[in-house]
Amino acid sequence: MRQLTTYLRESKQILAAWDAYADEHVDPKTFEPFDEAAYGARQRQRDTDTLTAFGRVYFHADVLVDIAEHQLARLPATATRDFAWRLGELRTSTQRLYALHRQWLDLRATLPRDAVPGTGAYDEPLAESRADAWHHLDQWGIHGQALIDINTQAQSRQQRSPQAPAQAPPRPDAAPSTPPARR
Repeated sequence: MRQLTTYLRESKQILAAWDAYADEHVDPKTFEPFDEAAYGARQRQRDTDTLTAFGRVYFHADVLVDIAEHQLARLPATATRDFAWRLGELRTSTQRLYALHRQWLDLRATLPRDAVPGTGAYDEPLAESRADAWHHLDQWGIHGQALIDINTQAQSRQQRSPQAPAQAPPRPDAAPSTPPARR
C-alpha cells in the first residue's frame, strides 16, 4: 500500500505540474498550444513521468485489485458504495496497461537494428505507447485511493471483530470400554 500511496502522491504532483504548464502555454480562447512542439514535448514528459511513477505498482497492480475485491466482498454493503465501480475501472485500466506493454514489446522486437533510444524510429513509437497508457495511468491516479480505503475498512473491521478463542473439544462422558484397535 505504501507504493500505491507514493504513486498517488506523485501522479497528483505530475498532473498539477502539467495543468500549470498547460494553463500558461495554451490559448484560453482556442485551447490551442502557443508552441505545438514544446507542448508536445512537455506532454511526452508527463506521460513518461507518470509511467515511471507507476512502475512501483505496475507488476502487482492486478494483485492489489484482486485483494481489494476479496476484502470488499467481506465488507457490509453500506461501506462499499461505489467501490465496486472503482475496482472495475482499475481492473480495466490494469488489463489495458498490461496489453499496451505487451504491444510495445512486440513492436520493439520488430524495429530495425538501428532503431535505438535517442532515434526517432525508437522514440516516436515509444512516445505513442506511453501516450496510449496515460489515460489508464490517470485512472489509477483517480481511483487508486479506493484500494487504500477498502484495505483500511477491512483492517478496521477485522480489529473490531475479535476472533473467538480456540476451545478444546468437550470431554467425553465416559471413556470407551473397548480399546481403539477393537472398535
